[in-house]
Amino acid sequence: MTTVPAFAQFQPRDRKPASDNTRGGGSRRGCSTNGIPLTQLAPQTFIGKTTSTRPMLAWYMSSSQNARFQLYEFDSVNTVKKIGQVKEIPTTVGINKLKLPVDYPELKVGKTYLWQIAIDCENDTIIRRAEFTVINPQSRAKNRFTSIPESINYYAENELWYEALEEALKTTGNGKLGQTGATLVKELAQSEMLIGDDVDKKNIQRRIEYLQKIGSERI
Repeated sequence: MTTVPAFAQFQPRDRKPASDNTRGGGSRRGCSTNGIPLTQLAPQTFIGKTTSTRPMLAWYMSSSQNARFQLYEFDSVNTVKKIGQVKEIPTTVGINKLKLPVDYPELKVGKTYLWQIAIDCENDTIIRRAEFTVINPQSRAKNRFTSIPESINYYAENELWYEALEEALKTTGNGKLGQTGATLVKELAQSEMLIGDDVDKKNIQRRIEYLQKIGSERI
């Protein structure tokens, strides 16, 4: 007999590099109280994928304070336009989740977006950005899942990070990552690409280390 894994590894084959303003990952610690700064739980060096027009976005914070969410749509390879208004969000220590609010327009298949989280810290503003493309759901067969592990397995295999993490977080408590989510985050760390100049590489390596620590501690 063979044992079906809890989920397939997230090992994206198509890793189109994100724009220069996103993939560096940021070097400042961002109000960190435990050595882990504000960290988006999403592909950052490359463009993620989702079939959802209202994806769930997630990030880690080591302090409880308001964060500002902002969404942009790419007009071209390097230019973006703002979608909706800046939204002030109360957060918790640990994992924070935001389903794209209904007062934002539904996202469009084929478009690439940038989501941003910002916090104020010690007379400075810490900003994190990640990019994703909305792909046609018809390009991925719609399965009827009988369990959450089965759905996570499917989404991870098909490089749909946002759906995989959303499913994994359904079984966890507020602010928690859980075992399956932790494994996914460690897989995300392994998928991030060390590209760009030396400064970029240092920042990306720090981000990878932060993701690994978040996953290892099963926040």
